Amino acid sequence: MAIVFLQAINATLKRVRIVQGDAGELATDTTSTATGAVATGAFTDSGRQTQIDLVLQVWQEAAHVLFDLALLPNEAATATVDLVTAQREYSMPSNFERIAGESREERVFRGATTFLILTEYPGGYARMLRDQPNATDFTGDPQHWAISPVDGTKIRFDREPTSDQNGDSYNILYEKRIAITATMATETLPFSDTVADALVPVVAEGWNRIQKKEFDSGLFRTSIARAARTVTRNQPRVRYGFRSG
Repeated sequence: MAIVFLQAINATLKRVRIVQGDAGELATDTTSTATGAVATGAFTDSGRQTQIDLVLQVWQEAAHVLFDLALLPNEAATATVDLVTAQREYSMPSNFERIAGESREERVFRGATTFLILTEYPGGYARMLRDQPNATDFTGDPQHWAISPVDGTKIRFDREPTSDQNGDSYNILYEKRIAITATMATETLPFSDTVADALVPVVAEGWNRIQKKEFDSGLFRTSIARAARTVTRNQPRVRYGFRSG
């Protein structure tokens, strides 16, 4: 049975002795029969809130480490950009991490209405600005795109749309940012049960280091290595993206 985040949190709380036995486990959200809204959150417990919050934080950090080391696969999704007259830059979805694709030829916008293929601008965003000192001189159908380095979530095209291009749609495959949050109590973790089990002692040692100023480096290294080996063996990452910017 796939492990959900709540189970992983309870296992960690037992490991650090905040919970003893099933009676003290955190439960799923309770819903108000009157309003239908969540009355009590799964990760809400006034008597143990500080410890719970810290466990949540360390779980998030542990998952991010595995993702950053390219040991876990990010999920892919498709975004659509609809051109607007005189608008060069467009925001990507809030969960955007990077454009998918192993090579420049694969990291492309596909014209849903124009059937054009837009590749990354040679030299990137800064080179585009340098090549176009008077950007308004460059209008019409876009040919290339670049990621804005300002926040890494906006795409700039090399042509300013006119009324003729207004409404044209372009699609892009991108990697979603994977997050593990307090709202995911009943959601399945984005890795196998074996990896989740191996991460419990990793998170517990992270908790001990912060909360108790204690740290078993040997256990930590063994556990993180076990998780990494499991991921590499069972869930090899398809590295098809690049860092934003």
